[in-house]
Amino acid sequence: MSALPIVAISVGDPNGVGIEILLKAFQDNTLFERCIPMVYADLAFIQAQQAHLGTQVPLQLLKGLPNKGFLNVKSVWKKSPEIDFGKQSAAAGTAAFESLQAAALAVQQKEADALVTAPIHKAAIKSDAFPFAGHTHYLASLWGGKALMILAHQNLRVALLTDHIPLAEVASRITSELIKEKTIQLAHTLKNDFGCLTPKIALLGLNPHAGDQGVIGAEDDDILSPSIEKLQKEGLDISGPFAADGFFGQKSYQNVDAVLSCYHDQGLVGFKTIAFGNGVNITAGLPFVRTSPDHGTAFDIAGKGIAKEHSFANAVKMACDIWNTRQKNN
Repeated sequence: MSALPIVAISVGDPNGVGIEILLKAFQDNTLFERCIPMVYADLAFIQAQQAHLGTQVPLQLLKGLPNKGFLNVKSVWKKSPEIDFGKQSAAAGTAAFESLQAAALAVQQKEADALVTAPIHKAAIKSDAFPFAGHTHYLASLWGGKALMILAHQNLRVALLTDHIPLAEVASRITSELIKEKTIQLAHTLKNDFGCLTPKIALLGLNPHAGDQGVIGAEDDDILSPSIEKLQKEGLDISGPFAADGFFGQKSYQNVDAVLSCYHDQGLVGFKTIAFGNGVNITAGLPFVRTSPDHGTAFDIAGKGIAKEHSFANAVKMACDIWNTRQKNN
């Protein structure tokens, strides 16, 4: 492998903002000092999007090994999709899957060091080949491991006990075993990927006001609190359960290395209120590094040239930082 990490990039849904934020991010030449990017799509297609957007990023068709200072593009599409910005289409979904599959396999086969994914449209990409709720579960299936979804920005990190499942199923999914598994995963990630030697973790309560001593639900007292006590006895620095609204409102997240949220919106509403547009989605618990921006396809602004690239650029930087940290720890 190169002294710089080789970062495989999937372009997401072509009718969304993925290619725009990718090209805008790499207008910052300092990114080329941190990694060697490889994009999986089609060179002519990327060139056409660059002309449409007016960006100026050095592009190169990938032949053999990728070169530093270029956006190396590997053509993997059987057929380039017709662009219809902001519209859901099966052809765009197929192109998104082909890009993702090629990039993820490149990492798995050690042709690249880390994966950065642009946003997919979950309904468009859904197929027999991709029967998953999103990137996280697909990568866990392909690479092996138990995925843990983390959103990060600077020292704010929010991980999820449950992620892309219906709200009606959340309470039944949360068990002492799940809490232990995800807490250990999170503590390992904080040590291995972020250099936190003695990670401090806060667990948010499931019910409003963390159940109010059983008045608003028994799960916090019956499942969460005993689980925390057991983990503390095993040497893990975990506290809670905390009422989510007050925890974020009082900025208590500043006192811990990471927050463990019971369900998707409980943690991510707080996170995105604080850091939206700059945060990074990290899939921990897998054998390879994967990051993505903290937003979706943004169909409402796709093709207009006004999408902000900061979250995508941060995803590339964080993928490089995590890879470098793992090299030092191994």
